[in-house]
Amino acid sequence: MYEQLDIEANELLNVISSNVVKIRKAKGYSQLKLATEMGYSSASYLGCIEIRKNGQHFNITQLHKISKILDVPIAQFFEPLQEE
Repeated sequence: MYEQLDIEANELLNVISSNVVKIRKAKGYSQLKLATEMGYSSASYLGCIEIRKNGQHFNITQLHKISKILDVPIAQFFEPLQEE
């Protein structure tokens, strides 16, 4: 059971990261522009989170900021990925 919960949690974190990237690009934001508006001095931290390098992931505070900056409901980051 514990292992299955970890798998599901990682899948959710992957969905969130993919949605952030998709929405950021659709809104015409570069990693640097979004990172700067979030209060970071470079895009590298945001980039590592987007690709989930070393298991990094967005926290709720970061998602709140991103939703406000990109003007989208925070729930949109949690929606299952759509096949394109």
